[in-house]
Amino acid sequence: MEALMASPVTMGEILLGKLIPYFFLGMGGMLLSVALAVWLFAVPLVGSFWVLLLCSSLFLLAALGMGLLISSAAHNQFVAGQIAIIVTFLPAFILSGFIFDIQSMPTAIQVITHIVAARYFVTILQTLFLAGDVWPVILWNSLALALMATFFLGVTLRRSRKRLD
Repeated sequence: MEALMASPVTMGEILLGKLIPYFFLGMGGMLLSVALAVWLFAVPLVGSFWVLLLCSSLFLLAALGMGLLISSAAHNQFVAGQIAIIVTFLPAFILSGFIFDIQSMPTAIQVITHIVAARYFVTILQTLFLAGDVWPVILWNSLALALMATFFLGVTLRRSRKRLD
């Protein structure tokens, strides 16, 4: 790490180096999941595959931006892992609408779901797989994911410094 900090690379290049491999791993996992859903389980993909690819990219950028922000704020890997489970995994699992319908949640919880990126991605997935390319739903939720990705990656870039603690 000391050699990396002493090198002439910028903080943006370091963050890109952390972001790109996980982005491609995430996209590979998404492609495998879609292939299994369509061919093994015969779940029809009614909407456009290319729209799914673009929306998945937006969701991954938002999720990876949040992960990079957590890792830049935490002082060690264990703390970062614990924060990530509490802040990302559990809310995404419970508040995304994947398991529990958001409309049946109390109003206060419904408001909280708006800060969970997975909420928007689950809505896009449900739309693309079940209804097709319903553009008002896709565009609104894609905009929310793009704003979250921009926010998390921007804050991470501003907060990250080349330093050894």
